[in-house]
This record gives sequence, C-alpha cells and structure tokens, in this order.
Amino acid sequence: MAKFYVQSGSVQAVVDSADLDRAALWVVHQVMGKTLPIEDLDDEPYELATVEAPVRGQILDETIRISEVGFHREDAMVVDTLETFRHWYELFQAVSILSTRLN
Repeated sequence: MAKFYVQSGSVQAVVDSADLDRAALWVVHQVMGKTLPIEDLDDEPYELATVEAPVRGQILDETIRISEVGFHREDAMVVDTLETFRHWYELFQAVSILSTRLN
C-alpha cells in the first residue's frame, strides 16, 4: 500500500491505502464516524486503509487534496468532497443492508 497525505478543511491525515480514492473514502469515513453512530469496522478481515495520524478535525472543505509526497503540495490530486461523500454513503448503505440481512 502507498502512503497518502490527505487534507481537507481542518482535517489532515496520513493514510496507507491501495489508491487515492480509497484514501479519500477512509478520511470521509473517519470524519463521519465522529458525527454518526457508526460501528467500528476494525474487526473486519480486510483493510480498506489504515490511518497513521489521527484525523484532527471534523470539518471538510469542498475538495479533498491528496498527495504521496506531503501536505500543502501544489501538485496534489484534488477530488470533490461531495462526490466522495456520495460514494461513502452508498457503501455505508450497502454494508448496513447486508448487516441487517445477515442478522
């Protein structure tokens, strides 16, 4: 896995992830986990990503900047926060439905 420096608004995190989209998803998940009562997924047999540094805030900006070099980079990839949130929400709904059906 690669190391990604992810930042948006007051959030900065270093994430080990397979790709930058998953790194962005993981940061959104971390922020939403502090906002909504989401069960901890750490017991799952797989990892989407791991965070080496804590998410330091709960405010995301309109975009998420991701770099493999460091924070505050001009050459960082920029993804739309709302689009990433929509993707996260779809995944969250799917997991919730599967969890309900399995229980």
